[in-house]
Amino acid sequence: MSAGKLNISFRPKPLSGRQPVRELTTPVTAKTLPQPVPEDLTVRFGEAVSLATDGTWEIQLPAEAAREALEYLGRDRQPVFDYLLDLCGVDYPESFEVVYHLSRPTTAEVVRVRVQLPRRGAKVETVTDLWAGAGWPERELMEMFGIAVEGNPDPRHLLLPEDWKGFPLRK
Repeated sequence: MSAGKLNISFRPKPLSGRQPVRELTTPVTAKTLPQPVPEDLTVRFGEAVSLATDGTWEIQLPAEAAREALEYLGRDRQPVFDYLLDLCGVDYPESFEVVYHLSRPTTAEVVRVRVQLPRRGAKVETVTDLWAGAGWPERELMEMFGIAVEGNPDPRHLLLPEDWKGFPLRK
């Protein structure tokens, strides 16, 4: 090695007898292409359910119907959507929307539930009793958008100081 020049070489160790690492994404096959909306969702939600352009089943609901629908999807339906992928807020000029992405990891089925809320008095009920991981996204929803989440077990600020005024993700 010459002065002033650093020689670094990296050679990965062979896996020798180990199984190769599997892909983390689900390969596109006939089973993973967009599937028609299941009959039970069509019967229960009628025209509120559709197949979105990304292949996800989508249910659009008013706020008063949200909790009952989420209970059905996360607890009563067989098979249930047992994993909450995401919960987020959207700010439109005339209203808010809370979007829940639910999945069944064993089958890669995903449903998106979009809940429309008025700008004044926007609130939803907590879903932490259905999906324990909803606590932090609900806190973010309260803090960033000012959408109340009734029954959240830990309504403290998550990202901003307690004395923060306003809601950073509102338009």
